[in-house]
Amino acid sequence: MTVNDNFIVQRYFNVKDYNPKAKNSVELLELLDGFVVNMKQHLKMKSVSYMSDNQYEIMENPEVLNTSITDGTEIFNLYIKVENMTICQRSFDAKVYPPKVRYTVDLRPRLKNILSELTDIFSGRKFNYFYPQFIQK
Repeated sequence: MTVNDNFIVQRYFNVKDYNPKAKNSVELLELLDGFVVNMKQHLKMKSVSYMSDNQYEIMENPEVLNTSITDGTEIFNLYIKVENMTICQRSFDAKVYPPKVRYTVDLRPRLKNILSELTDIFSGRKFNYFYPQFIQK
């Protein structure tokens, strides 16, 4: 995971009985989308806590929350690669969160579960490839 080109966390892991078909599965799509939803919720709650803890400083100096300190956009990126090839990616806007929040993301407590879920999917044999929400009538 990165914010722009700056790594937040990077992990290499092996998957016993890797199934390359998993990369196109609904299961992987749902896992990644769920991760993004959970990450956004976590960052939102961290922002609320930060703003509550620093409410007097923010009232005296609203520039503390200025998310335009850096030039350009800031994007959180989640990449899953096999060797050097990106097989899936998710991105979302980082600038909606206060600088103190977006620059102090720590995924280490959740990494074991994330890697376990990814390993389960990538070593799976039965997948769903039917994406009903994308089918147009």
